[in-house]
Amino acid sequence: MSAKTLVLTFALLASSVGAQTPASEPAPAAGQAEEPLPPGAPTDPYALSAWCYGAMDEYLAVYETVKPDLRAIDAMWGSTVAHEREPYAQDMAAARKERRVLADAITAAEKASPAAIAPRGVAAVKQGRSIWALAEGKSHRELARAWLSWGLPDKCDSTARNLAANAAVLGAALKYNAPEPDAPK
Repeated sequence: MSAKTLVLTFALLASSVGAQTPASEPAPAAGQAEEPLPPGAPTDPYALSAWCYGAMDEYLAVYETVKPDLRAIDAMWGSTVAHEREPYAQDMAAARKERRVLADAITAAEKASPAAIAPRGVAAVKQGRSIWALAEGKSHRELARAWLSWGLPDKCDSTARNLAANAAVLGAALKYNAPEPDAPK
């Protein structure tokens, strides 16, 4: 067995796309407690990334509903950005970028997994979207207040980035012994 094969085999064994031990995640900074996940949120990296994607996707969808209320709130209390055509445009651009990070991590994990994990991801996305259900049942003004105070848990970004990195390693290891597309069979 060559050294390269040993390294890739070890990488395959060491990385896990569907379950990551808490010990492998970076510890919170000294004197800083880790932000807890909302009750019921999944904890394994793949499902958490899918859950976060669902929550962020619904956040972006809710924006269209609450935009008139956001304008009214800004008119009453003053906008954080003067002469902004769209309220919270910078925040929305950042949210769209974060949604792309989450989507890319989920896709990478699904491609790298030797087992079909997409159904689990679909369920987690639905669960993430559902966190908005209670607020969406309220008045538009109350929904706007909930939208203004919501934030994606910090763990979503770091987990998605770790998931994508692990998926890249696992995907490379799984493809190592596959025949080249141009190679004769």
